[in-house]
Amino acid sequence: MTPSPALVGLGLMLASTTAFAGMGACFRLAIQDGLPLPLVPFARGAFTLLILSPWLLRHGVPGLATRRPSGHALRCAAGIASFMLYILAIAWMPLADAVAIMQAKPLWALPLAVLLLGERLRRDRVLAALLGFAGVLAIARPDGALSLGTVAAVGSGVTGALVMITLKRMSGTEPPARVVAWYGIASVLVWGPVSAWVWDGPSGLALACLLAGSALAVLGDMLLQLASRRAEVGLLAPIEYAGIPISAGFGLMLFGEAPGWGLGLGTALMLAATLWLARGARRG
Repeated sequence: MTPSPALVGLGLMLASTTAFAGMGACFRLAIQDGLPLPLVPFARGAFTLLILSPWLLRHGVPGLATRRPSGHALRCAAGIASFMLYILAIAWMPLADAVAIMQAKPLWALPLAVLLLGERLRRDRVLAALLGFAGVLAIARPDGALSLGTVAAVGSGVTGALVMITLKRMSGTEPPARVVAWYGIASVLVWGPVSAWVWDGPSGLALACLLAGSALAVLGDMLLQLASRRAEVGLLAPIEYAGIPISAGFGLMLFGEAPGWGLGLGTALMLAATLWLARGARRG
């Protein structure tokens, strides 16, 4: 019996989520082994361009030509900020907590969509966003202390939501390969000089983890694209929360981080908010 496209999409989404969780664990190991932080976004940008090299060679400079330079500039700036804040978050706080807080991107996207896209502010969406925000607070401050890692994780979620908004604004005119290529170029240009400045010969373990994490990032992106072609976004979005227990498992096995009570409660609230939003999106 052939599985339905939606079921295949869910499986691909779960595989993508697992790849991204493994990416975070690899980058965390590399950083703990002394890898300078700027090398992580530089390596991911370089890997992205390597994967896109056949497209770049085939289309050349004309393929990068765009009538939306400001849109690409905003997307690149938001993406660079979001990924660097992500790296800081996984370096400064428990892995699963960081991943959980950054899963709130759809919730931050709501007010940004109202401000930047002129979307109508609906009461059900506001209530869902408040429910999700309560989940973020449960994870971020279970003992009443707000850490720099928490601030970085929230910042990564907000700037990641801005990436979602800019991609939506450009989707009608810009092909995905061009958008990704400009992001890869911007990452290399920004982080290349910084990486050269702070270069400090990484250990074999750090280099291996950096390469593995970059490869998992590309794999996760590819699986995500395949999943989105087979199932609705509203059906796939809740599957991303599987990354939280998977990251918790990596955190426990690799870093001895036992999940706290706030992680389970916060994840449940954020998942409920996401399901609420997905249900509202299907109803229009």
